[in-house]
Amino acid sequence: LEFRRVLFRSSTVAALAFVLMGAAWSALSASSMHDLHDLESLVSKAELICEVEVLSKESLLLDDGTIETRYTFSTITPIKGGAASIQEIRIPGGEVAGRGLLIPGMPTYQTGERNILFLSKATQAKNWRLPIGLSAGSFKVNLEASGERMAVRQLHEAHSSAQVLSRDDLIFDIMDEVARQQ
Repeated sequence: LEFRRVLFRSSTVAALAFVLMGAAWSALSASSMHDLHDLESLVSKAELICEVEVLSKESLLLDDGTIETRYTFSTITPIKGGAASIQEIRIPGGEVAGRGLLIPGMPTYQTGERNILFLSKATQAKNWRLPIGLSAGSFKVNLEASGERMAVRQLHEAHSSAQVLSRDDLIFDIMDEVARQQ
């Protein structure tokens, strides 16, 4: 009986700590991501901005135990920085042999998808490039039934809210902002 009480108290404390950590993460995430939703901030913080098509993806377990996903992208529209026509971008996270690393807010990409990406400078240690503000720096490009391409950005994964813009208007606005900041 004593074991059950200790187990119940331990699991209750752990659940409460988990809820509090989640609330703190949401508040931190919301406050630090808010300014990254505006185009001026995204453009100024990104070293590389381009529209790409995902050619392949491969998740790898690194020697230090972390997991990264390597994406091969074909650059459709280079906007800022030196985007090669075919480039490999490494992003932390993924799944290998039943082990996974999930970073809240980190977008994932599927082969064949088109995306507009605002990417950071590559890290020295692992050569990772992160979308600026995680999901804030990533727009999925969808082809609508009307034939128009729309750029969709997930704003809050938990609430499934998204921002939907004309792809052409977004590209024009990004190019305009890049020119304005130079």
